Amino acid sequence: MGLTPMEGVIFFLGAGLIVRFLLRAALPEARARFVRAANRHSDELREEFVLLSPVRIATALVVSAALLAGTTLAATRSAAIAGVSGSVPVLLAGLMVRWYRNRRKKSILSQLPALLDLLSGHVRAGHSLPESLAETVPLLPHGIREEMAWVLQQTRLGTPLVEALTSWEERIRSEETSLLVRPLRAAIPGGGNVVDLLERTRDILRLRMRTTEKLRSMTAQARLQAVVLTLLPPAFAVALSKVDPGFFPNLVGTPQGKSIMAIAFVLQILGWVTIRKILSVRP
Repeated sequence: MGLTPMEGVIFFLGAGLIVRFLLRAALPEARARFVRAANRHSDELREEFVLLSPVRIATALVVSAALLAGTTLAATRSAAIAGVSGSVPVLLAGLMVRWYRNRRKKSILSQLPALLDLLSGHVRAGHSLPESLAETVPLLPHGIREEMAWVLQQTRLGTPLVEALTSWEERIRSEETSLLVRPLRAAIPGGGNVVDLLERTRDILRLRMRTTEKLRSMTAQARLQAVVLTLLPPAFAVALSKVDPGFFPNLVGTPQGKSIMAIAFVLQILGWVTIRKILSVRP
């Protein structure tokens, strides 16, 4: 590199100090954040009755990051790109856990009418609500079965059924569970007609589900427009760059092109948010 011996000594001394700082300060902090994230993901999955220890989650993330980084390095021969791609599994782990929890929650809410059907049948046959719940749990599909087994376990540990249902409502946090739990909280201590309440709630939930499906079918065109709005500008830019090889360098290499890209990006975000607001109608 054309350095004198003294400059070389200073250079390697500075590089050594930087490496020492990274090893003693930056890397332990990153490791601590990684461990905290693994513990948090383990706790969130445990709430969904998925038992994965933080060690197993951390091992899976490290192995997937290493495999992705190695594959990217072999394909691109770029250490920077490989490092960025290796961090993707760690960065997306929280989104994957959130996606799984939301998907499971939707599945549980869709199974509530089946639960109410079974419960009302057992209560109508002369059983108490706790007895009906105990007999219903083995008959339920996967998802709602684990949730009702949790409620049943709370009652067997001495928690009153009303309090167990209230805790379950706080676990799920949705309008559908509130429609079920809050009337029961008033009917059970007061000796109300539980069978009629369960059947009415079942009919309301089924009506909400049918309305939701109807809204989805009516807004299908708007969702397609959102996809087209998102994909059209990049596709148009790629097509123009194929027709005119100088288009893309001029677009990203000039102040006017950067201004156009910024304005287009802001307008794209505004259009996407507007469509999402239109589609956020609830029954």
